Amino acid sequence: MKLLLVLLFSCLPLLAGAQEKLPKDVAQFVENAQMCEHFAGEWDDNDKARQREITQAIEQSCVQAQRQWKRLSAKYAGQPKLQKVIADNANDAVRSFRKSS
Repeated sequence: MKLLLVLLFSCLPLLAGAQEKLPKDVAQFVENAQMCEHFAGEWDDNDKARQREITQAIEQSCVQAQRQWKRLSAKYAGQPKLQKVIADNANDAVRSFRKSS
């Protein structure tokens, strides 16, 4: 299972290369938002260890993406093309994320 995560994260630089026309902070947001959505869609009630890994990955990527979303929305408010990229990648997982207590 950890090997799968390593492989998944090793592909992230390839995704960043496809987004090289975006400012670095926006490309990083897109990456975090995609990871947030990916892990939020996983759930495994039968494997408690795997569930802890998923929960940690969700909290890491979703917290970052949510902070970035708010900051970047304000930073690029006057740039419609970047606003569209930001809005299109602010998926439900990012918008609705609440950190567990």
